[in-house]
Amino acid sequence: MLKLIQFFRPFAKYLFALWIVAIVVVSSVPSIPALKIHTPKADIRLDYLFHLLEYASLAGLAFLSFAGKEFRISAMKYLVITLCLMVFAVADESHQIFIPGRSFNPYDLLSNLAGVAAGLLFCVVVFRKLELIGSQTAERFHQY
Repeated sequence: MLKLIQFFRPFAKYLFALWIVAIVVVSSVPSIPALKIHTPKADIRLDYLFHLLEYASLAGLAFLSFAGKEFRISAMKYLVITLCLMVFAVADESHQIFIPGRSFNPYDLLSNLAGVAAGLLFCVVVFRKLELIGSQTAERFHQY
């Protein structure tokens, strides 16, 4: 998995910028119907899951774009990235007030913010785990 991430890493900043543009373009399209699963008891809206996944992906790309060589990131940089992504999430949801057929949805915003938090937390946990695995492998290699 680490090799795959290292392969895509040089492109992370470009993918991050492209993903931001894609989010803005899609959220600017008038009157997109909400996808729902109809059950006998209720309708389940899938757009909240999509919001979570799109912002978790954005957070992951941001982490890859701004992390150091060994996928480490300072606490200050982590905080700045988190705040910038949250401001973008609020701005993205708020600008829909001006799009015909769209509106500000606080549940969409909560899904966006949860996606940012989940994506950044996932990156920290996964890269810390990969770092531990890498150091244990290197330690075993040096023993022989």
